[in-house]
This record gives sequence, C-alpha cells and structure tokens, in this order.
Amino acid sequence: MPNQTSDLDKAWEHYEKIRDSLNGLYEILNMNLDRENIFYQCAVDNLEALKETIIDLLKKDYNPKEIKIKLRDLEFDMKKNIMKKI
Repeated sequence: MPNQTSDLDKAWEHYEKIRDSLNGLYEILNMNLDRENIFYQCAVDNLEALKETIIDLLKKDYNPKEIKIKLRDLEFDMKKNIMKKI
C-alpha cells in the first residue's frame, strides 16, 4: 500500500506543477497583451486546448512506456523548434 500512496502523491505533485505552469502562462499573457489582441486570444485558446488534452490523457489508462516515448518525442520537437529560432 505505501507504494500506491507514494505514486498518488507524485501524481498530485505533477498535477500541481502543470496547473501552476498553465496559470503562470495565463498571467504572463494578461500582463503583456490586451485581451482584444489576436495573439492573446490564440494563446488562451492554446492553453485551454493543452489543459483539456492533459485532462483527457490523465483520464485514460495508457501504457507508461508509450507515454514516455511520446513525451520524449515532444521534448525533442520542442527543442528542435527552439534551436531554429536562435
């Protein structure tokens, strides 16, 4: 049983980090862009889509190995896109 509690605690910590990050990004948008700005609207739409996708992902019972592979692919793609802009 201790392992389940530990796993649940870790999952809750990850959830809180995701929530805090999404809220932080939203606050940055509010500080820097007018709510009528098209970029503001697009960014908020993307944050909402990301939130919904995370919730959907957490509701399903996926193979952890599959998720790790997909997250690594995502990380690689993000780094590649960042390097293009430098």
